[in-house]
Amino acid sequence: MKRFILFIAVVACAIGASAQKFNFHKNCVVAHRGAWKEAGIPQNSLASWREAVRLGCHGSECDVHITADDSLVVFHNLTHHGLTIKTSKYADLMKYPLKNGEKIPTFREYLTEVMKQNRTKLIVDVKTMISDEYSIRLGREIVRVINEMGAMEWCEFLGSNIKALQDIQKNTGRRVAYLGKWREELPEMYPDVVKENGFEAVDYQHIFYYAHPEWIKTFKKRGIHLNAWTVNKEEDMEWFIKHKFDYITTDYPALLLKKLGYQNK
Repeated sequence: MKRFILFIAVVACAIGASAQKFNFHKNCVVAHRGAWKEAGIPQNSLASWREAVRLGCHGSECDVHITADDSLVVFHNLTHHGLTIKTSKYADLMKYPLKNGEKIPTFREYLTEVMKQNRTKLIVDVKTMISDEYSIRLGREIVRVINEMGAMEWCEFLGSNIKALQDIQKNTGRRVAYLGKWREELPEMYPDVVKENGFEAVDYQHIFYYAHPEWIKTFKKRGIHLNAWTVNKEEDMEWFIKHKFDYITTDYPALLLKKLGYQNK
């Protein structure tokens, strides 16, 4: 009995400490691939992450791939200087630095930087553009590394492969966001199918919300967390602010923060 009471006390202390530790910014701004464009620095670089933190973004999105030698790397494109990420070794990718002199960061290096602060979340895009098998493997490896580093409280997940997202949701118990597909409307994007697939968040390209404004009301009624990408024009920013989206993902986070009247708080 005493051991049980002690266990409960330890858990309660951990929960209390966690609640005090994190104080994420109370805005809807997610920097797309970090805050890179306005600052003229490489996307998905550690510098772009630091800039998103400096600006006071609630979140900063990054893209994660796995290399031929099982290294998780933060990079958007499928290739780098003619090398295909998934069929190349990390040592070969390192030979070609980013424009600011950084090497392509590993996911562990990125998480190490993320965990130095407690105001900005990391929104992890599981780059699931190949097969179900690859996507599930990638998602599991991402979760494994996050758990090993104790970084789960900093992280949220999104992606386009339904099976991989469901696997992440099952293994973490955390909310994941379904992306749909770039410029192509899929049946899986409709509210009823999102519900059937068990997702509590969607992150669609902004054009689909314009095409289906009725989705917004339905999703909100069902408690679905709403994100839109990539919202770069001022009139688009104003539209999504007006419709009270939970997250707005943009290449211009400083501009969006200014529109929201948000100062680094």
